[in-house]
Amino acid sequence: MRYSDYDQWVQDWIAREKEAGRKCFDVKKSGNNYYVYFQSTRYNPETKKRDKVSGYLGKLVEGEGLIEPDTYSEEDEQISPARYGLGIDTGGSFTDAVIIDLDDMNVVAKRKSPTTHQDLSIGLYNSVDAVFASTDIRPEDISLVGISTTLATNSILEGSGGEVGLILIGWNPMKEVNFGEKRQAIVKGGYDNKGRALAAMSKDEVVNAIMGMKDDVDAIAISGLFASMNTSQENKVKELAIKLTGLPVVAGHELSAVLGIDKRAETAVLNAKLIPVVSKFFDDVEETFRKKGIKAPIMAYKGDGSVMTLEQARLYPVETILSGPAASSMGGKVLSGVENCVIVDIGGTSTDIAIMEEGYPQIQFEGASVGRWRTRVKAVDMYTVALGGDSRIVLKEGEVIIGPDRVVPLATFSQRYPQVVDRIMLTDVYDYYEAVEGYDLQILTEREQRVYDSIVGKGPLNTMEVKDSVEGLWVIDDEMASLVKKGAVMLASLTPTDVMVYKGEFKMGNPSGARAGIHSIAEKMGMTERQAAVFLSDEIKEKVAEAIMSKMLDDQMLEWRDKGSELLLRRMLTLHHDCAMNMRASFSVPIIGIGAPSKFMMDDLTKRLGAEVLFPENYDVGNAVGAICSKITESLSGTVIPTPDYKFLCTVPFMGSSYHAHLEGAISAARRSLESYLESKLKSYGARNIVTSSKVKTYMASEGGIGDYTDEGLAGNVNLVEIISRAIGDPPEGN
Repeated sequence: MRYSDYDQWVQDWIAREKEAGRKCFDVKKSGNNYYVYFQSTRYNPETKKRDKVSGYLGKLVEGEGLIEPDTYSEEDEQISPARYGLGIDTGGSFTDAVIIDLDDMNVVAKRKSPTTHQDLSIGLYNSVDAVFASTDIRPEDISLVGISTTLATNSILEGSGGEVGLILIGWNPMKEVNFGEKRQAIVKGGYDNKGRALAAMSKDEVVNAIMGMKDDVDAIAISGLFASMNTSQENKVKELAIKLTGLPVVAGHELSAVLGIDKRAETAVLNAKLIPVVSKFFDDVEETFRKKGIKAPIMAYKGDGSVMTLEQARLYPVETILSGPAASSMGGKVLSGVENCVIVDIGGTSTDIAIMEEGYPQIQFEGASVGRWRTRVKAVDMYTVALGGDSRIVLKEGEVIIGPDRVVPLATFSQRYPQVVDRIMLTDVYDYYEAVEGYDLQILTEREQRVYDSIVGKGPLNTMEVKDSVEGLWVIDDEMASLVKKGAVMLASLTPTDVMVYKGEFKMGNPSGARAGIHSIAEKMGMTERQAAVFLSDEIKEKVAEAIMSKMLDDQMLEWRDKGSELLLRRMLTLHHDCAMNMRASFSVPIIGIGAPSKFMMDDLTKRLGAEVLFPENYDVGNAVGAICSKITESLSGTVIPTPDYKFLCTVPFMGSSYHAHLEGAISAARRSLESYLESKLKSYGARNIVTSSKVKTYMASEGGIGDYTDEGLAGNVNLVEIISRAIGDPPEGN
């Protein structure tokens, strides 16, 4: 039960105790009574680990407070081995680290460090060092580690990665195809849609294909015709490729069960490109953690809201795409205790919105899209907008535009360079650039190098000063934008964070820098500083509300968006009505705010959206909490369709097809096969306490018909039955 469900006087007592620094307690409700228990840890010299110590403190009485029992003895204490988890999330602006109690999921300690984009491991290590320094829990006390990282997503967007060789089995495309691989080979083989071999493979042909590409690539991808029905040929080629080359090798069926050799090939190539980059990161993480004395299993967060072992993450890095947003959805659920809700995670770069149903986020089974790539790997159905605490605010033709660029807030920048405050107040120009010294110039164009060389070492320069510094180039807007995107130049500007700092809602950096930016935009808009700050704050909050409504409408209506509907939406969300009718949405589930800026950017959502809005304790590190609180899960679906001879064809990925005389028998066979396959897969990962379940969706021939599949009289009206199975297990833990 959540503290927010307790009587208000109890919530007030808990808040007072925590403000006074007393946090090692828990309040439990039984009927109409409240009882207080203490929770602490004690070092056990025999086991050389910390034990959890808990006991009854007394009854909580309104108007009197805690009524302690007459007697208390150490014999009343309950002692159990402590189980702690370390969760880490690398976001666009900050890397968060938390230590949580794995028994009750309470946050024991939390710390943040700036994300170091040039090397994510640096910011990660800084956060881990800081969180251990803040508590008496030692690295060897950790039972489980969970990591959420943006590395795979960033690598795709930046076009980085290794060289890939692709082997296609049994496919003869009508025209030349390429999925981003450097070398390609096509060999005989393949299956039909029932998993029957179309042609035998030649070992000599496969060996020649492998040896012909091994010296030019960093990894090998394999995709065979209808391999999702029969994996035998892909497995044989993979085994041979590993034996002959020693390179990382991935088969398409290991990543996706979708039909289409081209779709699985694209996913396999993308995954293979990521292997060298992501593997190095996880190698560095594991080595450092082991040196710190952390012996616990390390789990990587997946884009579908579950976790996998580090060994899997090294071989299947494509599954970590969008793991950050996925972690926020699970973290929001754990912190709030609400299983059906809307999770809104606002970070420094973006706002991510997900719908939770029965404790799990909705999934995009067709795969997440990142840049030009469609991954075909299951991911959380997340709606993302480029709106965060560090989004750039500009005034263009009288209109305020927030995002999509992420910049350094003026409050932060002016703490390092206080001299820019007077310059902004004098000129009303608040965009400042600084060249990053020691940057590798090889990836820059000739014009970009000229701009970089002209400003490097000169400290912070505003827009006009940059243009004056560059000789011979009159228009450099494109070059400056590219330099900022490539990380060669840092851009500081006005952000929502500065608005919060100016209004006193957030303490960070130098408030004078935030005020200078507000002053500049106020001058341009003909407002006072306070008016401009209130106006910008209202615009920011309205855009968050608009993003949430857009997600909800996208889920329920196709092609709803046009000029009229967008105008209507804005009218619904504004707080300033001057007409006889007010329009408001109505939410049947609460909205959970996650991320450091969320409380400041969502505090009026109840009025705008007609929804209950919750900010659970430790909402600012929700992603890191999610990274350590999730399960190992796998899901797969099979189908049953009627045949012309009045039988039923059951098709299950990786296991082929079978015919059945009765519909119920076909569904039962599919269910058994799916759940057995998924359970064995989770066991191979070291999962514990595995539970399997299945949902059956029956599509009837009659319009809108949903039939009872156990009624054989309806069998003739069935068009399709889909069986969706899921296996869930706890991740492995250290001793």
